[in-house]
Amino acid sequence: MKKTLIINGSPRLNGNTVVLINELKKHLDGEIIELSAFRSKIAPCVDCRGCWKTAKCVVKDEMQVIYDDAFDNIVIASPVYYGTLPGQMLSLMSRLQPWHAATYFLKKPLNQKPKRAAVILTAGGKGNEEREYHHLRAFFRMVNAHDFENHVVCSGKTDEISASEDAKAKVGVRELALWLNSGENF
Repeated sequence: MKKTLIINGSPRLNGNTVVLINELKKHLDGEIIELSAFRSKIAPCVDCRGCWKTAKCVVKDEMQVIYDDAFDNIVIASPVYYGTLPGQMLSLMSRLQPWHAATYFLKKPLNQKPKRAAVILTAGGKGNEEREYHHLRAFFRMVNAHDFENHVVCSGKTDEISASEDAKAKVGVRELALWLNSGENF
């Protein structure tokens, strides 16, 4: 059975990002694991450097869901603030430091299984949703998830039209679910 990890980068309980996450979940097969960058108990990296010796994080919290590497698909769903991902989302991403340490300091890259990656973004204002791709690329590279650029749905200009009214974004999310369900490679 496929497992899909959805990381919710929104602080809002019923905002535009959650609308699209719920649309995705309606169409996904298999087990769905959801983490919230704002509500899950995931501490930020404090650069204690414990992982420089062991390639493991000394902090024990809900980040273990990601460290366990027991999912087939990973979806990051997030609003865009000031042209990038919210601080809590970046904080969660910083916790991949142990995998970075394994690869670059210890020269013992971990063998994470390959995953399908997808992104759902919501953005108001000027629609600057492409600027955060740098962070997304780094995160997905570390978790061995590829080709997310071909699997991005954005509900832009949410200050003018909510995601719940954005028919194109809702169709895009359903298509993401079909692709994730298919198990097709990248």
